[in-house]
Parts: sequence; structure tokens; C-alpha cells
Amino acid sequence: MQRRTPQQPGWTVELTAAVNIPVEKIQWIWPGWLPRAKLSILAGAGGCGKTTLAISLAARLSRGAGWPDGSIGDAAGNVVIWSGEDGIADTIIPRLIAADADLNRVHVIEGLRDQSGNRRQFDPAANFALLNEAAARIDGVSLLIFDPLINLIRGDMHRANEVRQGLQMVVDFAERHCCAVLGISHLSKGSGQSSAANRVIGSQAFSALARTVLVAEKDQNSEARVLVRAKSNVSIDSGGIEYFVEPVVIGEQLETTCIRWGEAIEGSAEAILAAIEQTNSPIPASAIQEACSFLEETLQAGPVAITALKSLAEESCISWASVRRARKKLGIRSHKTGMQGGWALGLPTSP
Repeated sequence: MQRRTPQQPGWTVELTAAVNIPVEKIQWIWPGWLPRAKLSILAGAGGCGKTTLAISLAARLSRGAGWPDGSIGDAAGNVVIWSGEDGIADTIIPRLIAADADLNRVHVIEGLRDQSGNRRQFDPAANFALLNEAAARIDGVSLLIFDPLINLIRGDMHRANEVRQGLQMVVDFAERHCCAVLGISHLSKGSGQSSAANRVIGSQAFSALARTVLVAEKDQNSEARVLVRAKSNVSIDSGGIEYFVEPVVIGEQLETTCIRWGEAIEGSAEAILAAIEQTNSPIPASAIQEACSFLEETLQAGPVAITALKSLAEESCISWASVRRARKKLGIRSHKTGMQGGWALGLPTSP
């Protein structure tokens, strides 16, 4: 039986020749990582410090500071944060202070208030549209953080149609205000999925609608954590950065946490995550010592690019996991070879 298409009287399809559509370049909050006017997702398993990580990025933006990979920061911008899981006064604000945020530029959604002064809780799924007027009151917003993102979905987060409907208003907000929207989500365990981005919990519509998916994970054999680009429709989708969640005491008694950023990591998101998610027994001391000897001999003549070093390690049958631990033992740090160059390792210089 022939399927009939419903008619829509009064409407026509608008067609524009591609030659008449001016091109636009992608605008960035964090170049290559966090685009303006787009929805991005930061996903991670419990314990990897997702919220602290997002706050660290918000703090840098609020001051117009440089980014963890060395890229130059843009002008300082306003940040709006909604948190459905962490306390504002005892968790969010202390972490912002520890991250050295400009608190005048960071705004936290505390609830709703009417003209009579009555107050009630902010419901992301029902009240999101009110953020348009709120953004205008603070003279614009550069970054909107939602933690967790699933609270924007009224229905079943495993149903693609309901996820798309719930997130469309977020996508529209990002475009309207030319701001980045960063939604925080959880990550399913295991690496059986073909793509790290597909491990974001809920319907795959979450990662499909997001232009960038960042994944955070903790190393099973150390306190190190990594942030990787698991998906990007607007930039490269490889590489990562090491980071650590460290305790901080503000004043004399207020305990909180902050992010200490480490070094760049090259490779695909899947390869980086697979390396740190190994739950085998710790690497034998003999393997680490072998890696130490390898680094001392290879770097004796001077710094070597990380990509070349990985190939040399593979030829010597030394795992990169062993090399990473040997680097820490020897105090070897990476450095960038020029503004456009890659990352290299060199032996520490004597004081």
C-alpha cells in the first residue's frame, strides 16, 4: 500500500543556493575542546572529579586565564551553574574559591522567585526557558554548566525522542546566546563499546546531539586522572590531558578540592582510556626500572617528541604504562616545542 504524506497548506520548502550562504568559523571557549553556541558533555565514572573539573574550567573562563593545554584564554566571561547534587554554600563555592574563580562572574541558580517574593525550587526540565531572561540580566553568559544533564529530560532518558525533545531547548539556548553549554553525565563501566562517547549513560541521543563529548577517568594504578576528547564534530577527537584532584584547605578550617593539571597525552580516546582502566595487578618494579633505564638512555642527548618516544618504547617492548610511571619516578616533565609544535620529553635539569 502506498504511504500518503500529509499535506501542509500554506507552507513551502525554502531552498538557498550554497553559494549564497556565508561561511562562519567555529568560535571557542577553550580552543579545540569547548565550542561556543554548542552543547558539550563531560562524562565520567564516580570518583573522577567531574564537578571539580567543570568548576576548574569555569574559574579559568571567569578570569580569562589560559587553558590547561597551554592555549591562550579569551576575554573573561560570565558563568552560570546549576547543580542538583552538590550543596552550593558548602561545596560549589569553596571549590570556586580554591580554583581562584572571579566570583563576581560566576552565578549559581538557587531557585525561582515571583514578584511577591515567593520562592520555589528550579526545575531544569520545566523552567529552563526562564534562563533566557536571567542571562540578559547579567549582561550575557559565556558558559552554562548543568550537573547532571539528565535532569533536563522529563521522560525516559533511554528514549531517543524524549532526550532529543529535552535537549533541543539547550541547543537553542547555546545558539541564541553564543555560549557553551556543558552538561555533566555519568559513564557506564567497561570499554566494550566501540566508541568512548557511546558510554555516556542513557540514550545515544545524548552524545549524538552534543557536538563535543569529553570523558574523564581515573587511573586504576595511581591518583592520576585523564580528560580525553571522545567525540568532536567541530575539531579533532583525539588526545587528552592528565589531571589530579587534590585536597585544599581554605582559610584555616574549610576543606575542599581543586584540580592540578598535568601533561598532555597523545593518542585516541579509546587507547588512552584502555591504558588507564586496566585492573590488573600493579606493574612490577622490574618493568618500571627497565623503563627508567630506557628513558635515561634515550633522552640523554636531549628532548624527544612523545610520538617518537612511543615508537621507540614499542620497539623495545616497553609498555607506555611503564614509561608513564618511570617518568614520574625520574621527575621527567613534558614541554611544548614551540607554539605550533608537539609535546616532547626531556630529562630534568640539575639545579
